[in-house]
Amino acid sequence: MRSRATAVIFRDKKVLLVRDKGKEKFSLPGGAIKASEPTVSAAAREVFEELGLHITKVTRLHDCDFRGSVNEHKVCLLEVNGEPYLKGHELDKFMWWDTKEPIPIYGHVISILEKVKSQEKA
Repeated sequence: MRSRATAVIFRDKKVLLVRDKGKEKFSLPGGAIKASEPTVSAAAREVFEELGLHITKVTRLHDCDFRGSVNEHKVCLLEVNGEPYLKGHELDKFMWWDTKEPIPIYGHVISILEKVKSQEKA
């Protein structure tokens, strides 16, 4: 089981999704947590490395974590400045998703977003 820092970034009621090269489905940005690296640092580092976004605030959302079959998603809510662009070599696309448009996404994305939205209402 890999620990993964998973970033949730909202803008104008849309959420930022990314797609890895060679894949069909979209997921939330993020990536592997290095040994002894704090989850919030990993989330910020991955978003900057992959999308060039400058992070202004990171909030760790323990209650929104998701344990999948391959990854344990450790969820962070990020506030960012700037516009994303494909900076690294791992991604081939990103999009701001309104959560309604039918697009191919991984199941954990919906589960995590539902948890995040229920926390915001609490």
